[in-house]
Amino acid sequence: MVALEALLAIMGIGWPTLSILALVLGPGLALVPLLPLRALESPAAALAAAPALGIAATSAALITVAAVGIELGPVTVRLIPAALVAVGLALRREEPALRFDRAELLACVGAALALGTALVIQRRVLGDTPVPGNDWAKYVLYGAEIERQGSLLIDNPFWMLGVPFREDPGVPSLYGAFLIMTDRPAAALQHGIGLFALVQVLSLFALGRALWGPLAGVVAAALWAALPINYTLLGWHGLANAAALALLPIVLLYLAALVSDGLGARAAAGLALIIVGLAAAHRLSLGVGLATGALTVGAGLVAAGGRTRLAHDLALTVGFAVLLGAGVAYDLITRGRTFGGTLGADAYAETKIDLELLVRDLTLPFVATALAGLVAVLVLRSDRRLLIPVIALLAAVAALAMSWVVDLPLHYTRMAYYLPLAMVALIAAAAVALPRPAVAGAALLALTLATAAAAWSQADDVRRFYQFADAGSIRGLGHLRAALRPGEVVVTDRCWSFLGTWLLRTPTLPALDPTDIQPKAELPFARAARAVLEDTPRGRAVVRRRGIRFAVVDPTCVDAQGRPTSAPRAGRPLFVSRRLAVLRIGGAR
Repeated sequence: MVALEALLAIMGIGWPTLSILALVLGPGLALVPLLPLRALESPAAALAAAPALGIAATSAALITVAAVGIELGPVTVRLIPAALVAVGLALRREEPALRFDRAELLACVGAALALGTALVIQRRVLGDTPVPGNDWAKYVLYGAEIERQGSLLIDNPFWMLGVPFREDPGVPSLYGAFLIMTDRPAAALQHGIGLFALVQVLSLFALGRALWGPLAGVVAAALWAALPINYTLLGWHGLANAAALALLPIVLLYLAALVSDGLGARAAAGLALIIVGLAAAHRLSLGVGLATGALTVGAGLVAAGGRTRLAHDLALTVGFAVLLGAGVAYDLITRGRTFGGTLGADAYAETKIDLELLVRDLTLPFVATALAGLVAVLVLRSDRRLLIPVIALLAAVAALAMSWVVDLPLHYTRMAYYLPLAMVALIAAAAVALPRPAVAGAALLALTLATAAAAWSQADDVRRFYQFADAGSIRGLGHLRAALRPGEVVVTDRCWSFLGTWLLRTPTLPALDPTDIQPKAELPFARAARAVLEDTPRGRAVVRRRGIRFAVVDPTCVDAQGRPTSAPRAGRPLFVSRRLAVLRIGGAR
């Protein structure tokens, strides 16, 4: 794949699908020898885990290369996956006998059906262009600037009047490399989140298949594909979250091997690589992963037997993580220095999880089955060591969701997206622990169909709720863009913040809520924008100083808690559609 893509590029032939495969799947397949033995014993599990390995390896390599000052150009972004493939081929070893027996083939069919289910439902959310949500625009803009500037630690010329890009670099590095390889328009990236959602399904299959067998793999993949909460994430375009959720199941797989069979040097390097990829993808998810790992190691050390081996494997993993993650660490530390600190816990006080909404997004039958699965695995499974990482994840997510008690600053609602990962794994493990697995499988098929029906029904509502950029609003922004002067500042509300920046390509001053902000350095800009919309004396001073003539807002915009935002007091409407109002500010001409 890697060689063919490079050859076609030399001949001037572009094939975007092959570029994606060469960038991610090629390195992932080559690095399969880094998987723990349990995964290597199943060809289906090994193949399903390959995309997550490729995402982690390629993004970490791209970030490292950019961190040492090498420009990301057409040659560089092709040499990186080629080098990773060469390393993977050099690591080849005497593999276990791979058997595609009847059970393995049926598991592959089940995984394919789960992928098909996910694709059908996600098209209900992402099928139109532009896709719903606001956040996709910041990733598209970052990818475009990486292509233009050939680096990752760069400035955003538009956001908040011009600040460094502060997004987690994992997915943007892949987006920028894809654009460099293909010369595709940056807008094509807006559908990229769908690929990470499909990798999530494969990673869940790999986890279940490697730890508990073919039925568990299919159950895990199918339930994950059917959960409505995963399509809510697609609706608001939580891309960094989505990428991290593609890697976390593989982290659990490695942790299970760590406390049961042991890792060895190769698998320890693989665990380190996945953790480095998780750090690059999403810092909050890294915290979840490290908390889960700490609890898993603690439980493993308390359990009888294998403590010396566990300590040895853990030391190897830490050593490999330091070696493989130096470039990513440099990038994150350098990026973090521009944050100006983070907001305190009081800024996120209203983001506590609403249990009623959480159960609705998971469905009541799924929640009840997960609770029953927890009891079943604790009672019926003889080897509970494989469950330690899953229980640890459950405990870590619950603790972080309640961390407002100790004033830990965190967007607590985000913990809801990690919870079903543990719940799905528990159900999958319980399915094969019951006395009659075939009956359990049939019951879980019915649960999957009912859950998928709920996701299908909610998907349309999710798309409508987050569809800020529709035909009318795009037309209105087109008229506004034609009227703007070069470098003119435009004020936006929270719903048009990233979208306005990307679609107008002009400096913006977005009125974000404090809960939308992680870097403290962005808070004064958001307050200034809010002052402009509220027409306060400070806002009028900002208008005069910046020469602001226009603001764009969504008449249906809600705050981070889902409450309707107050209408702007400044300006008069020049254009109004269902999701966009363009306002002329004050008496500016």
